[in-house]
Amino acid sequence: MAWELVNGTIVTGKDAIDRGTVQIDKEHITHVSKSARKAQDAMQIDVSGMLIFPGLINCHDHLLGTYVPRVGDRRPYMNWLEWDNDLKSAPQYAERQQIESSDLYQLGGFRHLLCGITRVQDHIPHFVRELFAKNMPIRIISDFAMAHSVTSYALKWGDGIEIEHAKAVEKKIPFITHCSEGFDEETLKSVSTLQSKNALSRQTVLVHGIAFSDKDIELLAENKCNVVWCPVSNLYMFEQTARVKELMDAGVNVCLGTDSPMSGSFSIFEEFRAAREFYRFAYGREIDDRLLVDMLTVNAARAMCLSDAGEIAEGKRADLLLIDGNTSNPWASLTHADYSDIMLVIADGVPKYGDVAFAPVFDAMKIPYQNLLVKGSRKIIAGDVLGLLGRVRSAVKFNKELDFLPIEAA
Repeated sequence: MAWELVNGTIVTGKDAIDRGTVQIDKEHITHVSKSARKAQDAMQIDVSGMLIFPGLINCHDHLLGTYVPRVGDRRPYMNWLEWDNDLKSAPQYAERQQIESSDLYQLGGFRHLLCGITRVQDHIPHFVRELFAKNMPIRIISDFAMAHSVTSYALKWGDGIEIEHAKAVEKKIPFITHCSEGFDEETLKSVSTLQSKNALSRQTVLVHGIAFSDKDIELLAENKCNVVWCPVSNLYMFEQTARVKELMDAGVNVCLGTDSPMSGSFSIFEEFRAAREFYRFAYGREIDDRLLVDMLTVNAARAMCLSDAGEIAEGKRADLLLIDGNTSNPWASLTHADYSDIMLVIADGVPKYGDVAFAPVFDAMKIPYQNLLVKGSRKIIAGDVLGLLGRVRSAVKFNKELDFLPIEAA
């Protein structure tokens, strides 16, 4: 079905177009302009006063870990393994294990959809993800090579760093691994270990990086590597996070990730707040809001090798986020947004979630939806999220509250 959004402020990824038009046909954007130019037989939606962004791309999560509360009584940890041992012995973990893995994936998908995320990278072996990541409300990035991390105690994911990185270079897909996530001797040498294995390149995506040295940052910049910054998870587990300003100043491509809510943020809104607070504390200045938005759009698309994402342009995938905000500084409006500000989320050209004012659009497209209250705001959502919440509560046998999914039936 062809349709178009008119009179919104379009934040394309390169600039902002006031009172512009985005035309959509099936899964793709077919036209972007500074004025209304109605396509033949297209449904036209007036979104005056709204800001239109590319759908957000979350570059790091563990969807099987979509549960609360956070775990970790012995912070700061020396490395990820210490925290993982505490996780596996925690009552929250035993409780989580009662829930179907497919439902944990669905929780993760809806958690991100409520915040305007349309794609997420789930860091787990492909054969595990493929079992459960079906019929998701958002797209899960699936085309990447991987290792769990860069130490002798890493989980045995993939075929080894050298083979996985070579596969990424050959196929022009990302090679993704946790890196420098802690302070033990092996972890501190993670970047030099990758260098010795010829695994530093523009395909390399390193998650966390809290222990990067000056030399590490130089190597990453020289080899055009990418880094995923997860400030909430890092500060919770390690009381330290990546040297993000130094990375950006050196020219390293930096993205944002939430990690799982059992150590990381409940929403990308929380991630934005933590990023701003850390930057202010560490560097004595405010981080540019546009830099933060880039980390979830153009930078993320570059790191994940997604040629069809990260910008609003003709031929790109029709993944879009509409928010209520100030047109004079749209980037700040997004980085200071909350659940009530999300007006419409479109994935693959289809409305998935939004304000109740968009119900006629869902009706016109024959998209079934549920009516919700999301932190008091009336919203509608495609898919049975209320049934999912009921299944989770039935599995754990009590009325579990999930802070990352602040919903109730309207």
